[in-house]
Amino acid sequence: MFELSDLPHTDLPGFKRTFQQGELTVGLTLPIEEDAEANPQDSLDNQLRLIRKAETGGVAAIWVRDIPLRVETFGDVGQVYDPWIYLSYIAAQTTDIALGTSAIVVPFQHPLLLAKRAATIDRLSGGRFLMGVATGDRPEEFPAFGQDKGNRDEEFRERIAAYRRATHTTQTPIRWSGGKMGGADVVPKPIAREVPLLATGSCQQTLEWRAEHTHGWLMYHKGLEIQRQNVRNWQAAVGPDQFKPFAESLWLDLHEDPDAPASGGTFGYRLGRNALIQLLHTQREVGINHVMVNFRSSKRSAEEQIDELIEYVLPALR
Repeated sequence: MFELSDLPHTDLPGFKRTFQQGELTVGLTLPIEEDAEANPQDSLDNQLRLIRKAETGGVAAIWVRDIPLRVETFGDVGQVYDPWIYLSYIAAQTTDIALGTSAIVVPFQHPLLLAKRAATIDRLSGGRFLMGVATGDRPEEFPAFGQDKGNRDEEFRERIAAYRRATHTTQTPIRWSGGKMGGADVVPKPIAREVPLLATGSCQQTLEWRAEHTHGWLMYHKGLEIQRQNVRNWQAAVGPDQFKPFAESLWLDLHEDPDAPASGGTFGYRLGRNALIQLLHTQREVGINHVMVNFRSSKRSAEEQIDELIEYVLPALR
């Protein structure tokens, strides 16, 4: 717990369950239910029940977002609960499903506390934590946290550098514009050399920076040809000797008719399960390794759709 590990992050159970080269897995974005945001307390037990069902049925991961404030113009507060505490709660009541953030807003995080929190969930979950990170995009939040939105790219790089130094070293001085540490250490250390670190969106950084400093790319849904090029660019930047996965978010409304064709396309689709299976096969061929499904705008209940995923869709990907 106080010593550095030689275990590669690719050997962690959460990473292995979610990301395999040449394969595609499916995850769920929380909240799973549409009314969870309005009635989080009433929904808490049911959310956990659905997460356990998804875990048993072969869903690879669940994902939460870091939305610290309720901003009326956005109309979205994600799962409502703090991502660190909520994932700890879920970790204590699950055994295998990976636990991801999509993403922690790094400019609002103290880098030493970021290292401590990430390693804590990593250890409490038995190596199931996947940390997606981003720069944030809600203008109202930046002054509330004493930040200038225009400097978020620099703040992100600096805090990630301090975070990684705290994770990778012991009793090593760390200095950044917001502080310095000497004669002390951040503990616990992660189970592996580091917690899997995933860039969400561009993070206001170049593709080359993301390929060098993170372990994967979480991207928003795009058309297949655009995403094909994104995957090619990502793999070229990463190089042939490493596997760094590519994932995308996807809003789904699974039609009751299994043969219903796909409609929509901006953030996702309304479609039957057979069209979904074909889509996922094509995404796998493109090089996408994981799809983060969001059911919040669906006409059917989330549970019905999860049942259909488990019974028909996931087996078709094996």
